[in-house]
Amino acid sequence: MDAFWNRARWLMAVVGLALLAGCVSQPVPGEEGFEAEVPLTNTYWQLHAVAGEPVADSVAASEAHLILRDDGVVNGFGGCNAFRGEYEVINNRNLVFSSMASTRRACQNKDNPERALFAAMASTAGVQMGARRLHLLNSEGETLAEFVATRQP
Repeated sequence: MDAFWNRARWLMAVVGLALLAGCVSQPVPGEEGFEAEVPLTNTYWQLHAVAGEPVADSVAASEAHLILRDDGVVNGFGGCNAFRGEYEVINNRNLVFSSMASTRRACQNKDNPERALFAAMASTAGVQMGARRLHLLNSEGETLAEFVATRQP
């Protein structure tokens, strides 16, 4: 009879651990690692990579970013200079920047992604979003720049 109860306890422990493991594997909104969808507009998009190169940690500290406002205005920071302009989304997938302007500070940081970012924005023809990431695409659908949503402005 003791062998029966020992097996029963062992089986209950295994089932309990399996149930506990199932509960742990589900992400909870608000917890680190949870990949909730974010809107295209009014989101702080921090530059993660441009022209196929990741942004250097020293530049990431200066937070090169862009914010697409509901009214069609885009503004941000390229790593040295602030910029502002207009954008238009066409057919929910084509994105075009226009009337862009920036401040003209001379920047000495060789890791500065600003020129590559501005070139990417000038060549942008489309956009792709998913998992808190924004990809600016050229007319062939290749990624020009990648941004990560870090917070709401």
